[in-house]
Amino acid sequence: MTIPHVCLIGQFIVDVTLPSHGNPYKLRAGGIMHAARALWAIDVSYSLCYCAPDYLTSQIADNAKQYRAARVQRLGAVTGCPNVMLIGEPREVGEQGYEFLLRDAHECQTNAESIRACFDSPTTDALVFPGGFDLPSVLTVLGSSNVRVFADANFGPQDESTFGKLGRQFETLIYSTSSRHFVERYGGSFDSIRSALLGKYADSIMLKENRGGSRFTRGSEILHVPAQLRAVQHSVGVGDCFAAIFVALRHTESEQVALAYASCIAAEYACTTYPEVFRDAAKAWLKVPADEISELGGVKLTWESRPRIHVYVAAPDFDNVDRRPLDALVGSLKYHNFTPRLPVREHGQMGKNASEERRQMLCDADMLLLDECQLLVAVMLYDDPGTLIEIGIAVERGIPVIVYDPYSRADNLMLTQLPFHVSSDLDQVISAVFDRGSRVA
Repeated sequence: MTIPHVCLIGQFIVDVTLPSHGNPYKLRAGGIMHAARALWAIDVSYSLCYCAPDYLTSQIADNAKQYRAARVQRLGAVTGCPNVMLIGEPREVGEQGYEFLLRDAHECQTNAESIRACFDSPTTDALVFPGGFDLPSVLTVLGSSNVRVFADANFGPQDESTFGKLGRQFETLIYSTSSRHFVERYGGSFDSIRSALLGKYADSIMLKENRGGSRFTRGSEILHVPAQLRAVQHSVGVGDCFAAIFVALRHTESEQVALAYASCIAAEYACTTYPEVFRDAAKAWLKVPADEISELGGVKLTWESRPRIHVYVAAPDFDNVDRRPLDALVGSLKYHNFTPRLPVREHGQMGKNASEERRQMLCDADMLLLDECQLLVAVMLYDDPGTLIEIGIAVERGIPVIVYDPYSRADNLMLTQLPFHVSSDLDQVISAVFDRGSRVA
């Protein structure tokens, strides 16, 4: 059995989580260090081949020592940019609000000798995170080696033909539904990625689908592995953790099993920013037998199926109300590719002096709209009678009800017990939408 040694190639980034929506200020090592923590947690040997500005050199050395990197090699020097990423929404409830400081001034001088030094024996696999360095040069050197090459292509390259610089097939090209390349270049379609890349640039394709699981294909067969939903503390680097675990475990496990372990361990990474806590959880998952891990349930909900899940948003959606929690929910549903339906915005506000005919028309239209929806999410901005009645009607009709209670006002027995889920945390509400949505898709 081959003992894996993974070379991680990419930028070292300083992640700065901004205090917002109850999230505390947090600064930690990011970029390829997320994947490094994952490999450290499961005791897989790895090397760091990084790009960063000079001022981060000592910090990188400290991190490499803390997470037991077998080797550290600087791929290139970054100038003009501090390699600092501001993060507005760390839990990916909606848009994450990434801001890479001075990104337009970013330059990286890549050292050819450093590239070759990265892939000396005993490297078995290279996991490349494109972006911010001379990718063609790296791929050219990798292509002449015996190393199996994987790329997490969320942030690059701009032109997929760059993959051809490897001169052979990638073992796996990895994308995420949060990548603009997935949405803009491939139209949000897994089939489009397969058609464009499979067999031409890669032996296999993986798509990470956030709380909806992941899909993997080597040919016509598609493996679909469920997501393990947890209370998310942060989502930054979770996909990198997933990719690194998958690459490492493929030496000893089938693709199905490696994906299942990766899903479970990545879920633990999202639960904490404390490395030792994460490591203990990762090791616990590795003790679960392979046959059990591959049969573990969870949420499977593909990106393409989500628009068919219409979510009736029950709320006092009126001009004289502070609708910011409502708008945040709608933005989150759209970000995750669900279809929110807002009766007031679709049919109009009633008006103070509305006629009986107008009132009946709006009532009938809202009830017809509810029949078109698979879920109802109620936003409790206050004790709005209309919202409460819509909750009751949906429950009676067998439509799953989720209550978003941003001000923690729900204490009525029927309101707390009849819905599937009640929470003041938008992250938990979105997870509940994924859970119920996977059952009605």
